[in-house]
Amino acid sequence: MSRCQRLKMPLILLLLVLLMVLLPALPAQASVMGEQIDGYDAVSAGGVQLSRNIFWTGSDYRTENYLVYDSQRDVFPVVVYGSKVLNYGDFPSMAALLERQGYTVLGGINGDYYNTADYQPLGIVVTDGVLRSSDGGHYAVGFYEDGSAIIGKPQMEMRIFIDGNEYTLGAVNKTRGSQYFVLLTEDYSYTTISKTPGRNAVLTIVDGGELTTNCTLTLEVEEIIHTSEPIPLEEDQLILSLADNAPAWSQSGMDALAEGDTLTIEISCDDAWEDVEYAIGSLYKLVTDGVVETGLEESSSPRTAVGLKPNGEVIFYTVDGRRSGHSVGANMYQVANRLIELGCTEATLMDGGGSTTLNAVYGGDSVISQINRPSDGSQRSVTNYIMLVSTAQGSGDPVQLTLYPLNLNILSGTQSQFQALAMDEAGLAAAVPDDLNYEVDASLGTINNNGLFTAYSSHNTSGYVTVSAAGVRSAEVAVRVIADPDDIIIKNSATGSSLSSIEIETGQSIDLDAVAQYNHLELIADESCFTWRVSGNIGSIDDDGIFTAAVVHGSGEIIVSAGNTSVSIPVTVKRNYTFDDVLPTSWYFQAVEFAVDKNLFSGTGDGSTFTPDGHMNRAMIVTVLHRLAGLPAVNAAAPFNDVATGLWYSDAVSWANANSIVGGYGDGSFGPQKDVSREEIACFLYRYAAFSGQDTSAGANLSSYPDAMSTHTWALDAMSWAVAEGIITGRPSGALDPQGFATRAEVATMLMRFLS
Repeated sequence: MSRCQRLKMPLILLLLVLLMVLLPALPAQASVMGEQIDGYDAVSAGGVQLSRNIFWTGSDYRTENYLVYDSQRDVFPVVVYGSKVLNYGDFPSMAALLERQGYTVLGGINGDYYNTADYQPLGIVVTDGVLRSSDGGHYAVGFYEDGSAIIGKPQMEMRIFIDGNEYTLGAVNKTRGSQYFVLLTEDYSYTTISKTPGRNAVLTIVDGGELTTNCTLTLEVEEIIHTSEPIPLEEDQLILSLADNAPAWSQSGMDALAEGDTLTIEISCDDAWEDVEYAIGSLYKLVTDGVVETGLEESSSPRTAVGLKPNGEVIFYTVDGRRSGHSVGANMYQVANRLIELGCTEATLMDGGGSTTLNAVYGGDSVISQINRPSDGSQRSVTNYIMLVSTAQGSGDPVQLTLYPLNLNILSGTQSQFQALAMDEAGLAAAVPDDLNYEVDASLGTINNNGLFTAYSSHNTSGYVTVSAAGVRSAEVAVRVIADPDDIIIKNSATGSSLSSIEIETGQSIDLDAVAQYNHLELIADESCFTWRVSGNIGSIDDDGIFTAAVVHGSGEIIVSAGNTSVSIPVTVKRNYTFDDVLPTSWYFQAVEFAVDKNLFSGTGDGSTFTPDGHMNRAMIVTVLHRLAGLPAVNAAAPFNDVATGLWYSDAVSWANANSIVGGYGDGSFGPQKDVSREEIACFLYRYAAFSGQDTSAGANLSSYPDAMSTHTWALDAMSWAVAEGIITGRPSGALDPQGFATRAEVATMLMRFLS
């Protein structure tokens, strides 16, 4: 029976399998992959089964996705490559090639291993019964016209007969080596690719039909070309190519050829492979007659495989890897044993790693979706794929509903939106009926007419959400509602990383997320389901999990709860300021930090305090100015009777006096311990500005200050300048207070203004 005849058969069988079957709330199930903790089985487009299972390995997750089809459906497998064997693409681009040929692509997986330098597949490629690339001695998966499959070795034998002599044909549409003849067709690439010296016989087929896995062709030589450059591969031409360094026996065969001569090519294979319509190579056989092969790789990676069941079903299998928190991958033995668990007696491995991909059209949808999560973060372009396609034309009338999400693990108190889609008798997208009716087990919560589900239960429970409509088959989804999760993980909302502790500076904020888990699974949860609180005088946290640290340092905990489950993490609030008595909320905070950063001030006592309200004495201010000048050398001792040498301020006083920045009293003293007044500060800064070459011509009218007249005459110019430059401002009362004592905080503020 031809494929076209098969597709015209009534589609009644399809209707028998369109009922979507989902796994209920799963009990723990042991598998070679680990403890099965979640999953579903669903019918995707065309009646193909789509399955996902999540396993717990004891330390991480292992996630598998696979498709199951059988040859009784109006869905059949094809092998697809780019416009040439050496072309490549991602799944959507390759699927588009088939769509342009009139197929509806329903899903599929990546194909054979390939040479990463030129995307040459290692094994066989057969499409539409035509041999596109030889087997290379490797295993393969083959598909017959009725959609049934075979796994094994094609065991191809290829020979050339020239003038009655037999020569080995080493490969069809593979890179030319130095040992044997290779036969290249227009399917290979746009040119012969090779850039090493060799001879090339340009041929046309004169008898025998197409190039297949079992054929005898007579070809005529049109031209012999000796070159080290690539030769274009033209339509309806073949090129028999041989390197100049090939063995002498092969060279003798090429020597015997001339324009107009004929030669014969014979290709044969194992009898079981003669009639395959499609075939694709595989590097490793996993299972034979229900027994795992030996010598397989034991490293864990993303994997792709094909398995055959005795009942004729075919499994296109993938397991993700290299993604901690999602899936750790599997070794070849684990994949082999898993396929045996799924009922396969034959299985083989396709390319894996970053190439692993599985795509499918969800039931009722009309676009291809990526089902797995490739380790690269996106689908990699590869050389070929196995795709499931259909040419059936559906009526668009709904016969079966589907419901999404396909399963749900949800925290009590959370809302989740369900969506119903529909399929027609061909398993393709259909119009969704208007009279949808959603129902949910009363123990799970409530659901409205638009499919908005509100989970509510006082205990952990499981059941189903169901959607139905008149005249179509209903669909149901397994739901677990968890009132008391096993664990709650606190995460940094900005980075997504899990937190076991928090260190944060005073006054700073961090946005936190809570993730509830049950049996290692992350639950769908609304923020409102979590209660946040803080223990200790470390700050505050709002209902959305935004924590704001206090303005003083300290330690405590953040606690988050859901149901009867609570977790906490320690929090350390680190001060982002220098002194215990100068807090970020202080009006002088910025000035003190500025002055300390410029090394103009240091702390008091043990250095942990600044004493901002302490009075500034004359010794202190000249020391600050000396530091501001860069601690210049002092050539002479201070001429004051109360400033001895060797004191912490001696050099500063000597320097300031020598540069006319400060002076002494009439009795010959300096008064280092005397508190300095605001007008004295103005004088010192005024003189320092002149000393350092700054413009001191600015002046302000002080009459607006009620006590301006109390300024000493000797300080008027300096005070006028300081007010004009904004260095000194009035007290909160509005007074200038020229003779009031300046605190350390005030002097730090004046210095910051002066230097700014």
